[in-house]
Amino acid sequence: MALAATVKVQVRFSTSASFGPPLVLDDATTPLDTGVLADSTVSVLDLTNFVQSINTSRGRSRVLDTFEGGIATVQCIDTTGVLDPDNGTYAGQILPMIQIVISATHGGTERFLFSGYIEAWNYTYAQDIDAAYVTINAVDGERILNLANVTTVTGQAAGQDTGTRIGKILDTVSWPSSERDLDTGNTTCQADPGTTRSALTAIRTCATTEIGGFYMDTNGKAKFVSRDNTIAALATTPTEFNDTGTQIPYVAVDFNTDDTVLANKISITRTGGTAQVVSDATSISTYFERNLTRTGLLMETDAVALDYANAVLATRKDADLRIKGITIDSTADVTATVNAALDTDFFQPIKVTRTQPGGGTVTRNLTVQGIRHNITTTRFLTTFNTAEPLVEGFILNDSQYGVLDTSALGF
Repeated sequence: MALAATVKVQVRFSTSASFGPPLVLDDATTPLDTGVLADSTVSVLDLTNFVQSINTSRGRSRVLDTFEGGIATVQCIDTTGVLDPDNGTYAGQILPMIQIVISATHGGTERFLFSGYIEAWNYTYAQDIDAAYVTINAVDGERILNLANVTTVTGQAAGQDTGTRIGKILDTVSWPSSERDLDTGNTTCQADPGTTRSALTAIRTCATTEIGGFYMDTNGKAKFVSRDNTIAALATTPTEFNDTGTQIPYVAVDFNTDDTVLANKISITRTGGTAQVVSDATSISTYFERNLTRTGLLMETDAVALDYANAVLATRKDADLRIKGITIDSTADVTATVNAALDTDFFQPIKVTRTQPGGGTVTRNLTVQGIRHNITTTRFLTTFNTAEPLVEGFILNDSQYGVLDTSALGF
């Protein structure tokens, strides 16, 4: 069975490290002013006809987690020797940190699913089979930021918002301005501590201080989403999924009730500040003490740290039935399902309804926190890691988040 979306895998061979997708003539995915002009030694190989399966994973499982670096695994079969690392067409160029882009086209529109760098080429040769089984392991740009250390952040100053500070960290490690998409943060930072740490660690501290999100988008750009914009996303129309045929169908839904997100004693400490501790006695008497501690954050005052602690406590002190994730099948050419698989991004709201044994229903309003694609030549599955919002702001005229005394006001 053919896939509804046409999937493409390309790798870029170059003699030097570079950022962003290369400019390829007559390729709609790299138009002028969006692709980074490559040097004369760059060549692009379309691996699509070699590919047997693709697995990508981006994001996080829980709202309180950091966004982990995205990864991709591409399984190929080479029967022609093109990928022979010693004797093939690209001998001497099959090396680590070569760029890779995975995309899918449907309805005439091409979307990126993953952009990153090949970490390893793994070859397996079976006896009496004239073919190479090649497994490509790839990582996104967070790996680069984790390899680069910073001590003195260029242009940093007390009073910068978190988005500006992240930009200064990226400047320090020479991350191109064309390869970033940074919101203005809602929290201002104290002066940078000046300790030696990876650029990724420094950026994640800013994102945690904000209660925002930092990750690499599917185009390979460094993206920072502010707290206000994570809240504002909740006011957009959710994509709806159910099992009755009236909305987008899913093939699996993952429920649980556990204590993994419970937190009833919160301690938030900024660098140079005093720990701001809040707790909920009722929750502690019900679930025992559940501590969540954050230290070394960058907000300028203890008052902001206290607001942070109260916001987390308000949304994490009670246990509830959670929908951890849903899986959809976009193999068939059903436009709504394919668009959901290709267009859904982090923080977007979704609404999931499940009919339970006995006829009851469970409905949850959720946000997308992680995305996994599992693609073969005959099937295209997408799994969304989901969670209820960590901080719900008051959104005027919104039926769910615009009701006084029900939503925690943002800080």
